[in-house]
Order: sequence, then C-alpha cells, then structure tokens
Amino acid sequence: MEKNYKDTLLINQTTFDMKADLKVKEPNIQENWKQKSIYKKKIEKNKNKPTFVLHDGPPYANGNIHVGHSLNKILKDFIVRWKNQSGYNSPYIMGWDTHGLPIETAITKTGIDRKAMGPVEFRNLCKEYALQQVANQSEQFRRLGIFTDYDCRYITLTDDFELSELKLFSKMVEKGLIYRDLKPIYWSPSSESALAEAEIEYAEVKSPTIFVACKIIENSKFENTNLVVWTTTPWTIPSNQLIALGEELDYVVVKPENDERQFIVANDLLESVSEQIGWENVKVVETYKGNELTNIVYQHPWYDDKTGFTVIGHHVTSEAGTGLVHTAGGFGEDDFEIVTKHNIKAFAPIDNQGKFDVTIKDSRLEGIFYEDANKIIGTELQEKGLLLKLKFVKHSYPHDWRTKKPVIYRATHQWFVSLSNVKEEINDVIVNNVKTNPEWSKERLKNIIKDRNDWTISRQRLWGVPIIAFFDKEKQPQISKEIVDYAISIIEQKNTNAWFELSADEFLPEQFRGLGWTKETDILDVWFDSGSSNLAIEQNFGLQRPFDVYLEGNDQYRGWFNSSMINSVIYDGKPAYKELITHGMTNDEKGKKMSKSIGNTIDPLEIADDLGTDILRLWVFSTDFTDDQRIGKEILKQISESYRKIRNTIRFILSNLVDFDPKLNYQSNLEDVDKFALHNLTLTKDKYYKDMENYSFNSAFKLINNYVTNDLSSFYLDFIKDIIYVEAKDSQRRRQVQTVMYEQLWVLLDMLRPVLIHTVEEAYSHMQNIEKEESIHLLDLREQKFLQSPEFVKIWNTVLDLRDDVNESLEKARNEKIIKKGFEAVISLQLKSEFDFIKEIKDLNQILIVNSINFLDLKQEINSKVANVGVELKQGLKCQRCWAIFDELQDDICQRCFDVIN
Repeated sequence: MEKNYKDTLLINQTTFDMKADLKVKEPNIQENWKQKSIYKKKIEKNKNKPTFVLHDGPPYANGNIHVGHSLNKILKDFIVRWKNQSGYNSPYIMGWDTHGLPIETAITKTGIDRKAMGPVEFRNLCKEYALQQVANQSEQFRRLGIFTDYDCRYITLTDDFELSELKLFSKMVEKGLIYRDLKPIYWSPSSESALAEAEIEYAEVKSPTIFVACKIIENSKFENTNLVVWTTTPWTIPSNQLIALGEELDYVVVKPENDERQFIVANDLLESVSEQIGWENVKVVETYKGNELTNIVYQHPWYDDKTGFTVIGHHVTSEAGTGLVHTAGGFGEDDFEIVTKHNIKAFAPIDNQGKFDVTIKDSRLEGIFYEDANKIIGTELQEKGLLLKLKFVKHSYPHDWRTKKPVIYRATHQWFVSLSNVKEEINDVIVNNVKTNPEWSKERLKNIIKDRNDWTISRQRLWGVPIIAFFDKEKQPQISKEIVDYAISIIEQKNTNAWFELSADEFLPEQFRGLGWTKETDILDVWFDSGSSNLAIEQNFGLQRPFDVYLEGNDQYRGWFNSSMINSVIYDGKPAYKELITHGMTNDEKGKKMSKSIGNTIDPLEIADDLGTDILRLWVFSTDFTDDQRIGKEILKQISESYRKIRNTIRFILSNLVDFDPKLNYQSNLEDVDKFALHNLTLTKDKYYKDMENYSFNSAFKLINNYVTNDLSSFYLDFIKDIIYVEAKDSQRRRQVQTVMYEQLWVLLDMLRPVLIHTVEEAYSHMQNIEKEESIHLLDLREQKFLQSPEFVKIWNTVLDLRDDVNESLEKARNEKIIKKGFEAVISLQLKSEFDFIKEIKDLNQILIVNSINFLDLKQEINSKVANVGVELKQGLKCQRCWAIFDELQDDICQRCFDVIN
C-alpha cells in the first residue's frame, strides 16, 4: 500500500495572505503609523544625517483632491521616503494656498453678501472655510499614505506666514521695486479683479470685427476723405483717442467706384481691405509715407463733439487690418504707451464688472456690459454711415484661468513689482544654480522671467494679505520702508484683520498721524503668497534655503516656480530651489483631458477604496511622469496584475523562510548558482539606486518587474523548489538557498518601500525569527554587496543562455507529446567547444529542472546559443515523494528522499 509522503515535504505556510484586501488593511496600517508617530520617529532617527528638503507647492484649499493632486503628492512621497531610507534627513512639510477669489466665491455661493457685512466678519468666514478645506484635503492625503507629520504644515493664512510675506514686501519697498501706476492690465470682469499674466489662458472665441471710417476734418487737402480703422473690439470705439500709423509704411488715398468718399489705407493691405469691404474698381489717387500723414484731425466716430488726430505708432505693421490702428489708451498696452507719450490721459470708462460707468457720459451705454455694447455701437455706426463692414471671426482670446471667462485690457491703478532691474540677477541665479528635469525646461523658466518687466501684485479683493500702503489727502500713494515696517509691527501684535477694521493712523508712525491719510484696501496676489513660502518655511520651520527640489505640474512655470524664484532672489540673492522637476497632466485612458462635464474624471479616493492606495501608487511609479499620463480601468487592471505578481513572489519567499533564523541558519559558504543570484540582486539594487536618485521612477518600476519575473520567478525561485521542499530541514543546501531568499526578500522590501508602503509593512510584520522595529519605515536600506568577477558572471550568463536553448527544446518535446513535464526529460547536449566548462557546473540538471544530462561529442553544426539539445523521456520509476524518475526506488521513494525521511 502506498504511503502519503506529502506531509514529509517542507511546504510551509506564511500568515501573509495571498489576497491583498488592501482597501480593508490600509486604513488599519495607517492608523497604526499615526498612533506610533512613525514619521516623527524616522525624522528623529535621521537628525544627524545630511538634510534633503523637497519643498511642497501648496494646493489650493478648495474641494476634494483629484487624480492630478494624487499624482503630484505620491511622486513627492517617493522622493521623501527614498531620501529618508538612503542616508538623508528629509522632513516633509505639506502646504496650502488659502487666500483669494475661489474661497470668496464659495462663501458668497452660500448666500452671504460680502458687501452687507463688515470686512473682518467676511474674512473670518473665509478663514473658517479655508481651514475646513485644509483639514479635509489633509485626511485625503493621509489616505494616500503621504509620509509627513499631519499636524505640522504651512498654511498661507497663518499669522507667521503672513508676517514672512509682509517682511518680503518691506524688503521690496526698501529696494525701490514697489510702485503704483495707472496701467492697462488684464482685468477679469467675472472675478472683478486684476490678473497677472500667469493667470491668463487662451481660448478660441467668435468676435465681431468692424471696419470704421473716421472722417478727416479741418484739412482742405483731404476733403471728403476718411481714415479707415479695423478692430476686433467694437466696444472700445467710444474710447478712441488717436489713430496710429506706421512711420515707414506706404499709405494710399483711394476712391472706390461704389462709394462717393475717398479712403486712406496702407498700400500693402489695399487688396485685402477692398475685398473684405466690397470696394469695386478702386482708383489710387495719391501715395504718402506714414510720417507725412501725422497730426491729421478726424471727427470722433462716436462723439459728435470730440476729435482725434493721427500719430506714429511703434507697433503698427501691415500684417492685418488697414495699417491704421484705432488707439484707445484705456484698453491696450501699446495704446496706453502712445496716448501717455502725447500727454493724453488714458480713458477707460468701464467699471470693475465690465460695464460702462458714468464717465462714458452717454445714456445709451451707461450700465451696459462691454460685450453687449458691441451691437449698440455697430448699429449706431451703421446709421452714421461709418460702418464699412461687420463680420465675425474666430480667434484666440485671453481668458481668466479660474472663471474661464474672457478678460479685457483695462487701465486701472495697480501696485507693481518692477522686475526690469532684477531680471538679470534672477537669470544669472537660474543659469548658475538651478538644475531642471527635464533639462530643456530651464530655457522655459528663463524665458518666462525674461519676458516679464512688471508683476501686478494688487488684487481688488478682501480675503488675503493686505498691501501695506497709504494715500494722503490728495490721494497720492505714500509708501516707504519706515512707514511699512511700522505698520507691520502693529500687524505683528494684532494680525492682518486689524488692517481692515482700524483707522489708518493706528498703523502710522507718529509724525504721519492726523493728516487725513487712508489705507490701501487691495490685497496681495495669491502668487505673491505662495511665492513667499520658501521664506516662510525657512523663517518658521528652521530649514535652509535654497531647497533641494521643487516638483510640480508643468503649468507652474508661469505660476509658483516663477513667483518663488522672483521673491527669493529679490529677498537675499538666493534661488528658492536647487532643482526643478516637472510632471505632465493626467488624462483619461484615451489621452483626453479630464473634465467633469465629459464625465471622464477619476477619483483617487475611489481607487484607494476599491483597489487600494498601493495600486494607485504603483500606477504613479509606472508612468513617465515628465510627460502627460493616462489612467483608467484597463490601465489599473494591468497595474493590479503587476502588483499580484510582486505580492505572490513575496508570499512565496516568506512561506519558505518560516523556519529560517538568520542568526543561526545564515550561510556564508554558498554554491556558485547562489552567488550568481546574489550578484544579480546587487546589480538590480545598484541600478534601482541610480534610477531613484535620477527620479526615473518608471525605469525603476520596469527594473522591479523584470527582477521579479526573470531573476526570481523564472529562474532562482523555480529550480530551488526541489531543494526547499524536498531536502532535510537543516540540510546545508536548503539553508544556502534560504540565505539567498532572505536577501532576495530584503531587496524587494527595500525597492518597494517608497512605493507599496502598506504591502511592505504587512510583509515585514509577517517576517519571523528577526528582531523588528515598530515599522519597516524606520529602517534604512540594507547593505547588499555581492558582486562577482566578470569571468564568473560570463560563465553564468552562458548557463542562462543554455537554459534558453533547453527550455525551447523542452517546449517542443511537450508539444510533440514526448514528455509532459521538464523534470521527466533526459537531455543530451552537444556543446560548442568554447563552452566545455558547462560540464563542470554542479547540479546542472537541477538548475535546468530536467531529470538528467548526457554530454555528447560535437557531431553537427550548432544553431542555438550554446548547445544542440536532444530530449527523450526518462524511463524508470517515479519517486512518490519528489516525483522525479529513477532507475530504482527504495520503498516507493528515491535514495535522497529515503535518507531525508530516515
């Protein structure tokens, strides 16, 4: 009767589950980290190591986090965790941007009227809302496993942060960089605020474009002649102040057959203007240079009691339009420059909401939204016979990046930081002290700084850090270091709310009190807030600038990267960061931009609560983050498959180390195949180290996958089953392979520790016979240096090539039904002569997982890598314990198994 030998095999079980069940386990693991303060303990352990600081760019405190947030925070987490385990002290302080329009809007959407309550009351509601949002997002980031102290963070609304920001403002005042001026700036009627260039995005719109005739008057030379202007903003016609010409352009006086009047246009544009307006048989009467046509007076096309005159304009070309440019100083940068040059005050009769105000002095337009005025103006010009042509065109037009609505250029009084005198210093700092990843992005950063001469820092809002400035009785701005510093000292005692409720005199040094001065009511741009964060972190958390890394989306060149660098260099000449890393945007599976309206958004927390945070983190690790990435169900399914392979490999190793005590059983004397496996482990770990140092996470991901699939599953962990299950528990050979597996487990845990943070913690908790820390995340990298000589490696790479040859032949033999399993095969090898050393490899049949090997003399040409392989079925008796086939057995089992059992 056959005995059951199964129970004599050493098939151990680990308590580490095959089923991941991450959504259930992760919150418990996170709670454990929180209770035991694992982050704080790691930072304390690392306190004497060199510091490495990744400075967190502040997400805006409004709404739940989205998949872009999760990509950003998880990428940062990889770096922080990696640095903390590889020789650095890397504290990570999360930050939040908490001022500005979206929070004001969120409060007003609850039915609160900002104008019906005191400013401080409204500000307090904003603060309360912002802090709720911070608390909410903070918990959501905790669910992603971000390695930080959740009670230690920077928030732009705290007193200490606001003071750091105001001290920077004072430094700018001291350097003479802050000024107030009437300037056309981007104005958003939908936000009722000025916008910086960084807050503008372009979208296609359909606009009316008009050709308008402006009749020349008081000039006998040009009787019955009209200057022709063209504009894409008909609503600016009432604000016309001048008409600009190109100095070197040729202009023609023309008479079309189908109009009684004569017209002046640029010669180069005559054909296209004639075609668009519909002039027929146009006769050229006279030709002039632009500079011969200045100071010609024309009747204002809108007002009967106003005139304008012609001037030379530096910006006029013959590329489009008519070559005569309608100039409204209140609504364009070049226009403003030209009217100011001619001592004319810019006229901007539009209020903060984009409606015509009383200064338009025209009941037809007063109170009308600028876009709605286009029709009124077009109709009136037509009735006057001045509208030569109206047509609609599609063109790219600036929009408010938050409200997604069009903006206008509007001359208003604003506060600016003058960048002209500091641009060169900022550029030098970037060139000499900043590394960018990708490398080409350094040019992008330099160009954005190079193209800025001024930074509009005032915003017409309540919720933010006040601009410390005053106006005297004559409404002239008053700002000096003495005045600003005194006001800051009062704010230091009473906080920024005081600015909005106390009188100006309470913030002024004694000699300026009682003079009837008033305070500025504008606040600082939120980019000024967040751009001050590097200074606030240094001053309030004791970390040294410049910080090692900034990592944000590639939309931050015109935002946070830019404002941080400007503020930092102006403050003390230092860059804000040493290295800048950018990531792309996250799109859906088809590469489409995510949008709530399309319904293709993906909630990272839903992924965490369905598949697990570790799956989301592994997806981030797998992407080339420097480009736009894709995410969706199918992609996550593939990632889950990679995760399953990794988890099963860890589980297999843990199962087979249950009875291994590294203190007692670790073997320093190993077989060559073991040494080769450890050599490959070291190679993999060294490459992984380089990838992590270069932030090449997707390369590191491929490396881990490759190691698990090829080095472990297909090679070492495959052939050692015969040893690990069959040999005697304490046999040297079994302990040797367990030693290798122990090191293989550690390399996996080390490489996966920044990524699969919950899975490695779980695996660590199931390791036996070792002294453990409270968490795997308190450990540093394990030293694993097992490199072998090139000669040794060459031999074993040849063995791997031979294995490929053998596996190919075994597969063929299986298909031809010669054998069922590889271990039933007897193989015959004809080796290439240079590979004769193969004959000396110990236990080669075990490594190749075949029954036995016959070496034959070389008789024919070899087409494979190493050897010709013949395969036949081993005839004999099957051992009932190890299932190998032998010529003879002892009680149903082979000699090896007999010796083990007895």
